[in-house]
Amino acid sequence: ETSRMERLVADLLLLARLDRPRALEPVLVNLTDVVRDASTNSQAIDPTYPITITSADSVRVMGDEQRLTQVVANLLANARVHTPQGTSVTVSIREIGDRVILEVIDDGPGLPEDDSEKLFERFYRIDSSRSRETGGAGLGLAIVAAIVTAHDGTIEAANEDGHGARVTVTLPAVV
Repeated sequence: ETSRMERLVADLLLLARLDRPRALEPVLVNLTDVVRDASTNSQAIDPTYPITITSADSVRVMGDEQRLTQVVANLLANARVHTPQGTSVTVSIREIGDRVILEVIDDGPGLPEDDSEKLFERFYRIDSSRSRETGGAGLGLAIVAAIVTAHDGTIEAANEDGHGARVTVTLPAVV
């Protein structure tokens, strides 16, 4: 319980810092490397979730590398927690004009229709049970949204046609 409370306090402090203007000091970041590293870490945590990465060798953004890694890690963790074991996950990165699109798509059961708008709210949980197997305090996606917003980006979630969930992060490209 102490470890769980430490994580909760750390998450709340991070959200408070991200609420302040100029919470990040951006540098040039290769988002493809960030995704590869986060995917490798996710596979080490649970190798039963195959992850496919679709990206150019180098897609660069201005940002905080540690926080962008946290975005990808949290999205991959959500895929592990909210889908059956063995569910495949695809992470794609592409540049469209002056934007970089990062998508995390899983082959799981998808999102309840009423939840996609609320997913990024603080303390919101699709599964309101308090068991350790089904999730935490409802801060993970709120942190992801705050980090993305601090990078002048946007985030949205939707169901894939037929099945699975897709989370789309849009960030400014380096021009």
